[in-house]
Amino acid sequence: MKADLTILTATIGRPNLNRLIESIDSQTWCGKFLHILLWDDYRLENSLTPEHFNSEKRYNIITRSGGKNPGASPAGRVYGLGIMSAYTPWITMADDDVWWEPNHLEQLFIALENKKWASTLRTVWSPTNLNCIGVDRFESVGDDPTKRVDYEMCDSNTMIFKRELGVYASPAFRETLQYDGDRLLYSFFKQHGGQRGRTGTPTINQYCPNHLERFFWNNCDKTTDFHVI
Repeated sequence: MKADLTILTATIGRPNLNRLIESIDSQTWCGKFLHILLWDDYRLENSLTPEHFNSEKRYNIITRSGGKNPGASPAGRVYGLGIMSAYTPWITMADDDVWWEPNHLEQLFIALENKKWASTLRTVWSPTNLNCIGVDRFESVGDDPTKRVDYEMCDSNTMIFKRELGVYASPAFRETLQYDGDRLLYSFFKQHGGQRGRTGTPTINQYCPNHLERFFWNNCDKTTDFHVI
């Protein structure tokens, strides 16, 4: 199948994977995509099998053993593998704890405007009571002057990029022994990718990791009205 975009999802079989897939399949963007699910040897108990998700536009890459470098971010190896496996002009990522607004891809491609990469904002949700925490103004804004922290970062879920740019960036993502893959990708794209496109609006939703909930409550923008899930 010829496609314009590869969507990469590193997954451990979270229940939200179905919600992500539904949101991907409901996009208003008119292009064609391939969705690759990336699995290592760790799965949640009672999760659906990878084969359950196979379709014409969705398939699996499975590393059956040794899925992680010791001490490394669990997703680093499989995302590096996914980037190298893609053949479409564009790549984006979507972890299995996120879901997209219907205009997510449409807004990202508008933001590209002949650029090599772009990012969007994300809305963060509490994993304990499903309350909206707010719009991320720290790890989806990069070097924007509105950032609320003293570092720069765009979470990998928020970015779209040219395949070639991702291929050159992927070795560091694949080999890092720290939980810094997002920072490495963002840093490489900023150094080598030219100007970053920005949607300026939250088009992605993400459940906050339990251990970071207080940090997210302290740093998200709560000045906007949100729908309730």
